[in-house]
Amino acid sequence: MELHYVKIHFQFMLEEDLEDPYLLYASRARFEAAFRRVLACGRAACAGCRTSDSCPHTEIFGQHLARDPEALRRHQKPPLPFVFHFPQLLPIPNGGSSFACSLTLFGRAVHHLPHFMEAVGILLEGLPATVLKVEAESPGGGREAVAAGLQPALPLLSALDPSASGPLPPDRVTVRFVTPLKLTHEGRLVRRFSFAELTRALMRRVSSLAYYYEGVELPLDYRWLSQAAGTIRTVGSDCRLDIWGGRPAGLIGSVTFAGDLEPFHLLLQLGTATHLGKGASFGFGRFQLER
Repeated sequence: MELHYVKIHFQFMLEEDLEDPYLLYASRARFEAAFRRVLACGRAACAGCRTSDSCPHTEIFGQHLARDPEALRRHQKPPLPFVFHFPQLLPIPNGGSSFACSLTLFGRAVHHLPHFMEAVGILLEGLPATVLKVEAESPGGGREAVAAGLQPALPLLSALDPSASGPLPPDRVTVRFVTPLKLTHEGRLVRRFSFAELTRALMRRVSSLAYYYEGVELPLDYRWLSQAAGTIRTVGSDCRLDIWGGRPAGLIGSVTFAGDLEPFHLLLQLGTATHLGKGASFGFGRFQLER
């Protein structure tokens, strides 16, 4: 599947106690403001800006719809071309504690890596926190140090990366959501889902990322895959609604599926990088595949 990405790991230390363990998951506005700051942009919105067509902010956050009606029908609104993996902060006292987060950039977003790295630094400094280490992930799971302010020649990762999840059994897989999954139907949070529903949401997400940011149509037979997904059975589930700060955050837990799963292996493995559902770019809907 022609959706390539880079993954950057950050280690940071909190300089003072922070009470909200989920603070980073609500950082969209602060991160977008940090990205504007990196670009020396003092605007609050892009409307009326004469340089917006060539501005990195527009390319990353604009989410402009396709002009091709057929492409728009297939892909609808583009997702943001990046995904954070945030930690939940330890209970206080947590000042002086070290944490790790990662940032994955897809397709053309890779060209703006220095902007992203600087913006992440600004976001973390605002906690306040100190960045201790920045590393890039290599195929196979290795890591290399990345210097600030440079455009390193980083190796691109893909669904074929052997560190994605390793070989999967052809007839059984467990999908474990480690951050809340927010799938919605008619504006309401989904409490249960079938493999077919999961697959359709995942196909929409990865195909949109590939089309808008890689400039390719993934070689997916959507109709056949949708029909085949309908034959996959749910044989176990302990998914439950997770509550953050008194509000429903989404589903966490594991679902085990059985059937002819081999045609879905690459799609599922790619989904471990893209996350799934609402808020995926800021840490929600992260899942792991287990044998």
